[in-house]
Amino acid sequence: MAAPDISHRSVAANGISIHVAEAGPQGGPAVLFVHGFPELWYSWRRQMEHLAARGYRCVAPDLRGYGGTTAPPDPSSYTVFHIVGDLVALLDALRLPQVFVVGHDWGAIVAWNLCLLRPDRVRALVNLSVAFMPRNPSIKPIDYFRRAYGDDYYVCRFQEPGFEAGFASFNLKRFFKMALTVQTTGSSAMSLEKMQASNKEIALPSWLSEEDISYLASVYAKTGFAGGLNYYRCLDLNWELMAPWTGAKVQVPTKFIVGDGDLAYHHPGVKGYIHKGGLKRDVPLLEEVVVIKGAGHFIQQERAQEISDHIYDYIKKFNTDLSTLKLSKL
Repeated sequence: MAAPDISHRSVAANGISIHVAEAGPQGGPAVLFVHGFPELWYSWRRQMEHLAARGYRCVAPDLRGYGGTTAPPDPSSYTVFHIVGDLVALLDALRLPQVFVVGHDWGAIVAWNLCLLRPDRVRALVNLSVAFMPRNPSIKPIDYFRRAYGDDYYVCRFQEPGFEAGFASFNLKRFFKMALTVQTTGSSAMSLEKMQASNKEIALPSWLSEEDISYLASVYAKTGFAGGLNYYRCLDLNWELMAPWTGAKVQVPTKFIVGDGDLAYHHPGVKGYIHKGGLKRDVPLLEEVVVIKGAGHFIQQERAQEISDHIYDYIKKFNTDLSTLKLSKL
């Protein structure tokens, strides 16, 4: 089967210009893919090809602050309300009243919040790597991370104004090779100093090519990293703004997938929350939890075919119009 073409355009939505990659028939059931950090729409290329070939309309934007999408300079312009607002406005611009949503990393956080705030726009959710994180009214997120991991933890370091300038002196190809293959946890994760000091030769895994690295490096060389870091800088602001949703449930049919080698899976308390009823309590329509042995954080690239199959096998259960779509073409 020939891989469907991926097209690109910019869409005006929510006061910004959003770069969107698209594949598949315009009339097919729509799937919205939401990427994480430090990534782009490009992380979903394999899943887009897979689902487009099966009749789905695939939509993968660069999120606010990334790639070809507008990057407002003010860090406070990156709250979950801004990002969710961008996605809802994008769906409106594309005339998509309801979509399947697939998220990963920060994209998973955005997707959880999209489902929390606008469940009417989401038919079903497949989230990867980062479980739902219910708001803890007793502690702000950055205070929690400082207590758990110390001031050197990357989330804490990202709070520093101008920290993104440190990426400018980095060989970006080497950075992405290290970032996408990192296997450390705690304060060592995403430490620019340690990454720059490392002389370790990096052999690319089979799922990551020099072409992939070059694409990411070339885009980030133009945009910088401030947009992505601003998501982290809004963690405490999100905590304040989301107070009315304390204890709210995610009321969308959901499948959650994580690799057993994923850093996010090994944060304190996460495994217990996922497997001992916490996630099901907060996401009552959770239908499946899949733990993939030997897989790391960038799972949709590392295990592209497996993840594509998992997404398709789940969302096809909800399709009432795919057969009609195919029949109408005969």
